Amino acid sequence: MTQPPPDAPTGFPALPPTAAELTAARAGVTLRGGRIVGALGVLAALTALGGLLGAWVLWLSFRTLPRWLASLDQWSNGDLAQLDFAGLVPNWTLPALLILTLLGTALCVWAILVDRKTVGAVRDQTLSPSAAHLDALERSALTVRPWITLGQIAPIVQMLLPLLALPLMLGLMRRGDPQTFPGLGPLETATLVLGILVQGLPTLVITWLILGSVRRWLDAVVQRARRPLAVRPAARALDPWLLFTVVLLVLGLAGLLLGGLPLVAVSAFVGGAPLNDPQLAALGVTPAALRVTLLLGAAAMLGGALFSTLLILLMAWSRGFATNVATVLDSGLPGSTPAPIPDPWNSPPQPAQARDPS
Repeated sequence: MTQPPPDAPTGFPALPPTAAELTAARAGVTLRGGRIVGALGVLAALTALGGLLGAWVLWLSFRTLPRWLASLDQWSNGDLAQLDFAGLVPNWTLPALLILTLLGTALCVWAILVDRKTVGAVRDQTLSPSAAHLDALERSALTVRPWITLGQIAPIVQMLLPLLALPLMLGLMRRGDPQTFPGLGPLETATLVLGILVQGLPTLVITWLILGSVRRWLDAVVQRARRPLAVRPAARALDPWLLFTVVLLVLGLAGLLLGGLPLVAVSAFVGGAPLNDPQLAALGVTPAALRVTLLLGAAAMLGGALFSTLLILLMAWSRGFATNVATVLDSGLPGSTPAPIPDPWNSPPQPAQARDPS
């Protein structure tokens, strides 16, 4: 019986890097690793500063809101229900929000510093393998894995918080103006819930997949130090996700610039506009206040643009760093130069073999 032919190969094995590729990869690990470590330090400082500014804005808002509600109540001439800030907002709300803001900021800074330490450990073990560097790499990987899992779970929490806060917000709106907000029916409530889910699910899925690819690449790097394991497949799987993240960040950066720069331009014209309405002035709506509000909004957007620019650079450097690390590790022992392939055209000619005339 005729045997079936063997299956044709579906691909080609990955060729070992050449000496030039290995040299470029080692230089890339040094350069990009240093840039990522430095950028993560700057990112941690900006995150801490942003958290402190957010806490200050929150505290200032709670101090200003009672006066603004009192002015709004006088301006409405009794059309609105009596707006009692102390009755609407419990006393523990501001301390709780401040604690949550500062705690969230501290966790973000901690996670960034853990990532920074892990990148440094990967760089050191890749360029100068040793028992001390391997121990530092394994400890860093063991520390960063729970943070990666937390990053995958965080979008779920962010999606659930608006759902949990929705009844509270509707209750406050109904209490403040029962005529305008008598309540929401099942259809309106279902629409709001569906809108929150539609906005949150893409972020949840994308974040889960990206961080999963990062974890698999890191696991491959750590395991490569213990046994022969190819790292380049994990790096190739991670690269499209990092590129996708760069594209999303660039789009977000464009949106922030398009939103922030016009606010700066508009604020130059608002300051000179006359406004003599005493009712609006009682609410704090004056040309100077409008200009400050516009400038603060522009500053927030431009600050977000700076933050996005830093993230774009981090993602771009991370793409090259992951590929360079995989190239060095897959070349054999880090630092070893692969043997050159002999070129048949440069070898000396071989004498022709004698023929038998018979």
